[in-house]
Amino acid sequence: MGFVRPEVAERLRLWREPATWAAVLCVGVWLIWQGYSRVAPLPFAAGVLLAIVGAGLLRPALGRLRLHGRLGEGVVVVDEARIGYFGPRGGGFVDLPSIVRVEIVSRPHLPSDSGHAWVLTAEDGTRLVVPLGAEGADRLLDALSPLPGIDFDAGAATVAGRGAGRATVWRRAG
Repeated sequence: MGFVRPEVAERLRLWREPATWAAVLCVGVWLIWQGYSRVAPLPFAAGVLLAIVGAGLLRPALGRLRLHGRLGEGVVVVDEARIGYFGPRGGGFVDLPSIVRVEIVSRPHLPSDSGHAWVLTAEDGTRLVVPLGAEGADRLLDALSPLPGIDFDAGAATVAGRGAGRATVWRRAG
């Protein structure tokens, strides 16, 4: 018997990573203050290191949180440079080097979280549509991060918007 409702436990689980990096950042700032006020270079240097690590890892954690959907259908598999999606209404594979466009589509009028999805378009025109809430969809952020100039913030703004929208977060040059 659990003491926390399942939806509250899920929300707390989603915030676990950003809370951890925020705590690291806070400890770093506290050590900086302690080192500065006591003129102690070791705590000051350790604080600077922790603050840099905490701040550096907090931003992507918050980005992953903003692009996380409620529990959706399907499973995402990322294996080396290949992205796969297995869902009840479709699926397929796309190789990372063959991707020419990455979009996030938001259609809030659809039930549950099926209205928010990644759309990955390959060179041959193949389109892989992955709901944001699919199991393992958070791995897409890590898989797509090496693409030069990718703008996850544009996708998060589209998801946060009230109306339907489509944001191209990355397009291959040329």
